[in-house]
Amino acid sequence: MTAPAPVIAQPDLEAHVWSLLGGLAGVNSFAYASAQLWPGWVYAWFIQVDARSARREAARATAEQARQIMASLPDQPWPGGDVCYCQPVEGPAWLPDEDGQPRYMARYEVRVHPRRDSGAVQPGPPPGVPPAARRHR
Repeated sequence: MTAPAPVIAQPDLEAHVWSLLGGLAGVNSFAYASAQLWPGWVYAWFIQVDARSARREAARATAEQARQIMASLPDQPWPGGDVCYCQPVEGPAWLPDEDGQPRYMARYEVRVHPRRDSGAVQPGPPPGVPPAARRHR
């Protein structure tokens, strides 16, 4: 009988993103998918950010503020690990709610490393990762 595979804890990027976006009025964010690209080393999170307001122009301005915050994720300290990069997948794009209320929606792919001391299994980087990319803050 073989031992069960270890459970690998993913760092909570969704909470980190909300800690940065939560102060923007009319903004909602959530992870709609995540994947272990290299278990214990690199995870991909897919985050949707919605910006709503009473006026279309205001919703667009808020969506732009949210986009700038998302783009700055690799530069923000995060106790859960390191954000490698954040790339827009869609938007910000006009997508009004079903009742016609103004909303802009954007989706982002965010790749992260867990912290070395996070308790996650850390088998090391995939083959071919340069030494500079192996460091943890």
